Amino acid sequence: MPLQSGSRVGAYEIIGSLGAGGMGEVYRAHDTRLGRTVAMKVLPDAFVHDVDRVARFEREARLLASLSHVNIAALYGMEEIGGMLLLAMELVEGPTLADLIGRGPVPIVDALKIAHQIAEALEAAHEKGIIHRDLKPANVKLGTDGKVKVLDFGLAKALDTTTASTADAFNTPTMSVAAKTFAGVVLGTAAYMSPEQAKGAGTDQRTDVFAFGCVVYEMLVARRTFPGDTVTEAIASVLAREPDLAALPPAASPRLVELLRRCLEKDPKRRWHAIGDVRVELDAIVADPHGAKLAASRYERPPLWKRALPAVVTGVVAAGIAAAAIWMLRPAPPARALARFAYVLPKEQRFTRNGRHVLAISPDGSTVAYVANNQLYLKPMADMNARPVPGTTQDINTPLFSPDGRWVAFCVVPEGKLKKIAVTGGSTVTLADIDNPFGAQWVGDSIYLGQGRKGIVRVSASGGKAETMVPVGPDELAQSPQLLPDGDHVLFTLAKTTGDDRWDKAQIVVQSLRTKERTVVLDGGSDARYVPTGHLVYALGGTLFGVPFNTKSLRVTGGPVPVLEGVSRAAAVNTGASFFAFSDDGSLVDIPGGVTGSLAPVSLAMVTRTGERKPLPLPARPFQYPRVSPDGKQIAVEINDGDKDWNIWVYELSGGTSMRRLTFAGRNRAPVWSRDGQRITYRSDRDGQDSVYWQRADGSGTAERLTAGEKDRLDQPEAWSPDGKTLTFVTGGGGPTLIRMLSLDGDRKPRMLVEPKLYASNSTFSPDGRWFAYESGDSGQPKIYVQPFPPSGAKYEVSAGGGDARPLWSPDGKQLFYLQNAGQLRLVAVDVRTQPSFAFGTPVPLAIDGIVARGARPYDITPDGKQFLVMLPPADADSGSVATFQINVVLNWFEDLKTRVPLP
Repeated sequence: MPLQSGSRVGAYEIIGSLGAGGMGEVYRAHDTRLGRTVAMKVLPDAFVHDVDRVARFEREARLLASLSHVNIAALYGMEEIGGMLLLAMELVEGPTLADLIGRGPVPIVDALKIAHQIAEALEAAHEKGIIHRDLKPANVKLGTDGKVKVLDFGLAKALDTTTASTADAFNTPTMSVAAKTFAGVVLGTAAYMSPEQAKGAGTDQRTDVFAFGCVVYEMLVARRTFPGDTVTEAIASVLAREPDLAALPPAASPRLVELLRRCLEKDPKRRWHAIGDVRVELDAIVADPHGAKLAASRYERPPLWKRALPAVVTGVVAAGIAAAAIWMLRPAPPARALARFAYVLPKEQRFTRNGRHVLAISPDGSTVAYVANNQLYLKPMADMNARPVPGTTQDINTPLFSPDGRWVAFCVVPEGKLKKIAVTGGSTVTLADIDNPFGAQWVGDSIYLGQGRKGIVRVSASGGKAETMVPVGPDELAQSPQLLPDGDHVLFTLAKTTGDDRWDKAQIVVQSLRTKERTVVLDGGSDARYVPTGHLVYALGGTLFGVPFNTKSLRVTGGPVPVLEGVSRAAAVNTGASFFAFSDDGSLVDIPGGVTGSLAPVSLAMVTRTGERKPLPLPARPFQYPRVSPDGKQIAVEINDGDKDWNIWVYELSGGTSMRRLTFAGRNRAPVWSRDGQRITYRSDRDGQDSVYWQRADGSGTAERLTAGEKDRLDQPEAWSPDGKTLTFVTGGGGPTLIRMLSLDGDRKPRMLVEPKLYASNSTFSPDGRWFAYESGDSGQPKIYVQPFPPSGAKYEVSAGGGDARPLWSPDGKQLFYLQNAGQLRLVAVDVRTQPSFAFGTPVPLAIDGIVARGARPYDITPDGKQFLVMLPPADADSGSVATFQINVVLNWFEDLKTRVPLP
């Protein structure tokens, strides 16, 4: 709540408000102890518990305290009073530079005097290793005594003497503005960003040089150097447009024009490297503001009539041509600038790949939402940082913004709930019970969700029961609904429940909510979106296609054209989700990926319990299911190189960079070593049905089929009992996922081991063969359980909470490992006792992080129990640097779409 005039905060009496911004509210206050008037900045109540903002606030105090310069507003003190954090600063009476520019262009002589003082302030800060990073006219005060004061070093960053890494760059703040009430602040800041700042690259003093050039240009021209009506347009201008130096006053010195040109160079290597050099150049320009001395030293100017004659003739000719053009041509609106850049996730973040959508952009294009480490993050376009959203640390997916951009909804998988939360923070609000969604759209006061076999449902944005709007057949799946502009027809993808290429062969259809009439628009492709340019954009493999679409006739009016390649997508057998999104103003965001159905490359490494890593000398590949042989000399792993190439490979740990391919027929997955190490068991569809096979690990002989499989179901091996006589395997693909067992003795007939309500999987035997552990979601979230083997009816819940998965027994039987989702995925160990009865302790995190969790268990342990074989993000073996995960951003992409796919 704003402070009222006359109220007291400690020794400060509030006189009135001076304004508010992303970093706090500012008041005119009287310091009753020292008898002086101050500017008091208070962190807003809404952000008091925001650790990031508090840290920035405290950093502002430390930075300001280290600066003492006549052109920098002084800091008097920092205090914490009644739960409020505040700064007492020098109150500078007078207008801001923005106020002055609002009256029109600043005369050259006056502008140079102001610019010189700003340069001196920045030079003093840079000498102390501090950059401002938010220089703009609103942060420059013009004192009544003629002194210029630069304000708000609250977003400054101490310069690193070494080159900052890309990941570190994203941990440095520029601004933090999420609410629409601060839109002007965001836009104002975006217009002065350097290109490297807008792209999310590292910043140094050259960033301030660029902003300085923008400020000086704006003083002389009375308009922004890089204009734009929205945040995205402003950033696009910075990235793609060149400053109009011809708009500078004709009377300006050529040296001033050249100074600004070098300040505004997009390549920082070609820009002025130090503001001190700029200040020295300004000294010379101030002495000759109009360049009269420079001109006189070069040539004697001809008479005025001679100088004017060419301009007059040119003007007459140009006027004639322009008049003719006006009669012949209708002026076309100026095209908006197309700009591309990428946001690289910090090195500790990885996208949560669960087959569902994990990326969204707000309707106005100002904010991106994504899911990483099982948490929702919001990334303002005008900010270099993404911030985690508290209360979203479970297994979540499908973020989507409300039409006004004030809320973001998401699905909580373990709870089966659709929730929403304000982008400014607060408590989550539960809207409805839903199944894991196959895409969603928030339009008006309704949220439409694809529910696979259950068709398309509607949920009120205020909450309530999900209502089925479009049912589908028993062998059909509905994905990615979108209500078309007429409010009656729903566009969605319709796929069959069977077939590994179901989404590539799906149909894009439109159905009327009123008449229930369904129209097939396209055969082949999925995840279609209608965009206001009059196009459909849909995914086929890893490529986006665009096609003209008439919303009245519900027909495409032209052929498909590839418009973007290399878009990441869920595996073809999953939900058909492709990771891209559009804003209403035409921006595109996507997660780059590989070919159709392939997974992102990962590296394999041996990691000790203390976290010491030894990468295997293998190039990064789309690895899954890494497994160590019983003698510890080999590993088997699945490589998923696309929908048609899933195979098992074997690698000798003794060294070398080559691997041996074991399987050749069909698609082969999920290797499991036999207990004697002579065979490898795996899942294969070589006979048309996903079943369990095994074959000799040295590649000799032929593969033998162990399970017959069932229609529309798949069998996948999990573990052999210590005596090598019993195999557990999971059966899934239709209905609950079950754990079964197959004995090599007797009739080899599969028998039920665990029959859950929802699912059970990832079984593992204790070394003594008396117990088995597994993961189940029957409680509403993944948990780890242990049962006797053979089952007796007893069951122990080992999980400390929820979100626990992928268990593995230690070779000595004294510990149970599993992955725990505690806001960030981590590997934990639980001490266990198996005799005379089962008992277990408290999970303890191991010093092993960064495991890429996908598919079944993404790690294994060596027979001696000293090292883990894990999948990690791709790493450079020499430097140890971790490969990046990124979001590609294209501002004003609709302009490119209209060019590539013209309408009839």
